[in-house]
Amino acid sequence: MARRYDVAVMHDFFVDRLVHAGSLADLMGGIREKAGAGGGGIHGVPQEDIRGGNAVNMAHALARLGLRTLLITHSDGAHLGLLEGAFEGLDVDLRVKPVAAGLTVALEEKVNVMLGDGGGAADFGPRLLDPGDWDALERSRVVCSVNWAANMRGTELLLALRRRLGKEKPIFMDPADFRDRLPEFLELLLRISKGGLVDWVSMNEGEAEESARLLKVGGSDLGATCRALARRMRVVFDLHTAMRSYSSEGTEVASAKVRLLKAKRLTGAGDVWDAGAIYGRLKGMDEARRLAFANRAARLYLGSESPQPPTLEQVETG
Repeated sequence: MARRYDVAVMHDFFVDRLVHAGSLADLMGGIREKAGAGGGGIHGVPQEDIRGGNAVNMAHALARLGLRTLLITHSDGAHLGLLEGAFEGLDVDLRVKPVAAGLTVALEEKVNVMLGDGGGAADFGPRLLDPGDWDALERSRVVCSVNWAANMRGTELLLALRRRLGKEKPIFMDPADFRDRLPEFLELLLRISKGGLVDWVSMNEGEAEESARLLKVGGSDLGATCRALARRMRVVFDLHTAMRSYSSEGTEVASAKVRLLKAKRLTGAGDVWDAGAIYGRLKGMDEARRLAFANRAARLYLGSESPQPPTLEQVETG
């Protein structure tokens, strides 16, 4: 019997170099000073290379929560081992297209600033999916297309998913930071608002506020903005922030407070939050409980010594 999946995720794989800057202002000052002196090295800056990309991070987090996960992504041979190693021992069907991994330098302080080279993530369209991929997507309960911002074929991919999978298949989208592609993103928002292209959208605070500005909707607070976006786009809309998370289908708004902590990392936290939110919906949690579960998953990741998403047991007891 053909295997079935809880969640299918696509598309991006990045190799992330995390630069723990301490102070971005001091680092930038040091760079300017070195450049002004003709160049040179800045020593003593802690760094680490990890597997990344919204799709890879989300799939990893979903699998750590115990969900049967399909990941369709991309990599060149030089970085394939890093990708495959992340999923050893997890219930993941990994399908890798032979196009270059993306590369990111993430400068981490209280916020993170990411310098990205999209590689194959920038050109991941439906032509890369073969008949076996489409068959596997049809056997998935939820299909997730993430990091539209990095993918110049992101809208084309969403249109193909809806056309090939039909109206009944739930499609989840987290666009990532689209703010350097505003005209194209507005066009996507208007397509979504006509109804049916996607069913469920997740954004952080900055992305949601920019979307509300583009669509000329909003409210007196983030909860009202969440409701207005859900109503305008005809979707379930999840909005996660550092202080509180929200969800709405266009009428009522559910929310859950975030328990604060001193974060040890930032890159990838939104992907872990999305994984927790998807897990909660698949398991039939009510909205407030689902948001609280996603908040705990992200908090545990933020506070972890290594960039490892939490297990289900850790989230349930955390």
